[in-house]
Amino acid sequence: MNSILALARKRKFQAKTEKSFTNILTGYKSHQTYFDALMQNMLPFYNSFKADFQFPEHVDISQADDPYFYPYFYDSSMMTFQALRLVTQSLSAKSTGRATFYPVTNHLYVQQQAKYCYSLFNASPDDFQQKLLALYRAVHEQLQFCCSYLLLPNGSGSHFSREEIGRQFHLQPDELGSVLLKEINFITEWVRRDPALSMLYIRIPLHSATEKTAQLLKQQLSIEQIAAMRQVKRHTIEDHLIEMMIKDYALDWQQFVSEDEVAEIRTLYHDYSFERLKPFYEHSSMDDYFKVKLALCVVIKEVHHGAE
Repeated sequence: MNSILALARKRKFQAKTEKSFTNILTGYKSHQTYFDALMQNMLPFYNSFKADFQFPEHVDISQADDPYFYPYFYDSSMMTFQALRLVTQSLSAKSTGRATFYPVTNHLYVQQQAKYCYSLFNASPDDFQQKLLALYRAVHEQLQFCCSYLLLPNGSGSHFSREEIGRQFHLQPDELGSVLLKEINFITEWVRRDPALSMLYIRIPLHSATEKTAQLLKQQLSIEQIAAMRQVKRHTIEDHLIEMMIKDYALDWQQFVSEDEVAEIRTLYHDYSFERLKPFYEHSSMDDYFKVKLALCVVIKEVHHGAE
């Protein structure tokens, strides 16, 4: 795991503590941790280490590269890839006349999303094959390397093991881990953007309290109305909205921050390397930290996804 740790360490802001860094890597569930991860482009590393992992005192980052990562949570990318693998297995089984098989994942939500996609390609599995070929051509073009296709199963669920992939490409297990992290992160972006495959894109769930706020927003209620209805402070609801943005759930952010205010933060973000929220607040005309955070979410996501 040292190669993944080195990639993450290279992104850590000097202003951030070791505690906040390990909170990201071990998936600590707090709104501050989500925002810290987004600011440092570390969402792909969020919850990539077990809670009891013993972090070494020193990690050499001098040889670590600095690859491009899209802002997807680690678990989101892994589940999305699992959904892609399951559709591949299901269509392979159908094409070979296999009536039953043991699925590569038992995750119920992943199976549900894969089922929707399977029904779309059920009558035309060749179209899905062409999608996969286009996807992996894009992976190779983007990363100049490609090996995750060997994890795609046939109808029976057989596929190359990680050990076999490592031997074939002369990669140590630690190296292979970081290679697959980059590939699966890119695959998530491709799947999310493809109209036919986007149903395989799986977001990590919202906190239950945030889910309730999301439902009330659909009723066109204001932040103040939701806070009063739920008997919580305004900033609690604001945290829920930031969580929705970071986790990539639909949010009409223009209700809460204007295009001009976002433009201010966009200029500051590109012209300076602020590592804390306060300088963005002090150098903008906004008098509300919530607006600054929301605008940063918009700007950071547009930087990594492009205008959508």
